[in-house]
Amino acid sequence: MKPRLLHLAWAFAMAVSPAAIAQSWPEKPVRIILPGPPGSSPDRITRLLAEQLNKKWKQPVVVENRPGGTTRIGAEIVARAAPDGYTLLSTFVSHGMVKLLYPETPYDPITDFAPVVQLVDTETTLVVRSDSPYKTLQEMIEGVKKRGRPLGIGNFGTGSSFHFYSLILGQGAGIDVLPVPYKGEALSLSDMIGGHVEASFNSVGTAIPHIREGRVRALAVLAPKRSRVLPDVPTFLELGFPRLRAGGWFGVLAPAGTPKPVIDKIRTDIQSILREPDVTKWLRDQGLEPTFESSEAFGESMKREAVEWEKLIKEFKISVN
Repeated sequence: MKPRLLHLAWAFAMAVSPAAIAQSWPEKPVRIILPGPPGSSPDRITRLLAEQLNKKWKQPVVVENRPGGTTRIGAEIVARAAPDGYTLLSTFVSHGMVKLLYPETPYDPITDFAPVVQLVDTETTLVVRSDSPYKTLQEMIEGVKKRGRPLGIGNFGTGSSFHFYSLILGQGAGIDVLPVPYKGEALSLSDMIGGHVEASFNSVGTAIPHIREGRVRALAVLAPKRSRVLPDVPTFLELGFPRLRAGGWFGVLAPAGTPKPVIDKIRTDIQSILREPDVTKWLRDQGLEPTFESSEAFGESMKREAVEWEKLIKEFKISVN
């Protein structure tokens, strides 16, 4: 059956009694597509949710990693799926910019998805190896200026939020930076630890185990205030970079047309998990702050961000060609 006819068929079926269907949902396994590799912060939180939802829904909840394409590969699977709630997308802040960078993208990141729930606000940190000569951000900036050679900074893909953070840092510091894209932030971090790139932007959740084990050093945190798990690390805002003040988010989306009662059930069940004290503590230990806004508020936030991403793409003349 063609995708459009499939969507229409589901829309008709759900219209019969959406509340009744939502009450009995799910009646079969649910899969969550994650457009990133194993080992990343989004991967860990998605698998935690899947484990808890398994118990709550009494159905298997399977996480599928589909990295690459700045989230496009995984997102397209969900955009084409039946709008019944059985295929979900666990994604992050870069989701909203793909159509701006890749006009040939066969889906719209806003209109082809239904916002379900924002899971957490995230914190981002700039890290270097523990044997790096740079102990502070200012030392790094001064060192790069003296040597006259660009600073290589790893990120999780061309056009990703971490890519833009590198460019904004370079602009604000007056240094040349070379953003180095990877198929996931865990790969960026491991390559940095291996000596293939000098620094890396990573979510605090991904970097924190390596920081605690002494493999890497955090120079600054991108967040409105200091991280509760890295209290001794200054924010970029404190260090004079006002454009590097907001972190990011992780959230769950469904195919457009998914019935609201199903979306509401998924959101309510996920938020009840996020409120559990042990889950809240685990998230905060990863530098993640649970959020509890409505699906509608999450969707409006995504739309506003897309406008801001478009401005940044034009300002820095980002092109993937």
